[in-house]
Amino acid sequence: MEFYHLRSFVVVAKTGNLTAAAKQLCTTPPAISAHIKSLEEELKTPLFERSSKGMALTEKGKLLLPKAEKTLNSAIDMVNLAVENQSEIIGEFKLSINQSPNLLNLPLLLENITENCQGIHLNIETLSTGAALAALQSNVIDGAYIYGDVPNELFALPIKQQKITTIAPTTTLLTHESLITDLAQAPWITMGKYCPFDDKLKSTLKQFTTANINTSSDETRLQLVKAGYGLSFLEYDEAQEAESLQCVKRLAQLDFEIPLFFAINKKRSDEPVIKAVLQEIKILWNIKQ
Repeated sequence: MEFYHLRSFVVVAKTGNLTAAAKQLCTTPPAISAHIKSLEEELKTPLFERSSKGMALTEKGKLLLPKAEKTLNSAIDMVNLAVENQSEIIGEFKLSINQSPNLLNLPLLLENITENCQGIHLNIETLSTGAALAALQSNVIDGAYIYGDVPNELFALPIKQQKITTIAPTTTLLTHESLITDLAQAPWITMGKYCPFDDKLKSTLKQFTTANINTSSDETRLQLVKAGYGLSFLEYDEAQEAESLQCVKRLAQLDFEIPLFFAINKKRSDEPVIKAVLQEIKILWNIKQ
């Protein structure tokens, strides 16, 4: 049984499409199809049901997928333990971000990982701090940018002090001179799940009631504020840019700073892929520890 046959099987099972799998594995659909066919012949069982909609796992394929993933991961771990050069490490790193890619220097991180860790594939998603903490603790993701306090079971690198400000629709009558009580009476768009932003809002605006719109996406909150649905917290840099485009009005009464960290699960700190990405994060942010 060939290693690349198993890899093609797993990726096709995840994507449900030969073309998408070929793109991810940097090869061609006919090559992927040949890998699947060879594996089916070797196992003497069909793994996929083929249709115009794509590739769907058979019942036997569904049973074999977890075993294939386990075998594949074990092989990758063996390779990673054997190598001394960081550029030879192979694997996927699931990264959660909580700011815009530019604020987190994500393009430079991608460039550095491509150059220094060619075998590492980044899978990036946006999660609020609360969702990211839960995902780190359950090993759903491998690393995350988070705000505020760090639980004991996580290891975190301090990235920067992030200034947070309030954005409001341009049509609002609120100004920099408005009272805190005026802001408390306005509709707010919050993060929804646990987030230090929401904690700060509730502790500052004593009369604040639960918001009727929640989203962890900075871009979505910005668009909702622009559309006039309410006020929201946003990173100062993003708010300043939006204000310069006359998309929103910035209010400074509730401005505050909060520490931003990059965190991983302590129990996984010796995994080669995580160690390699953590080193790239240190270099990116000039962290000496």
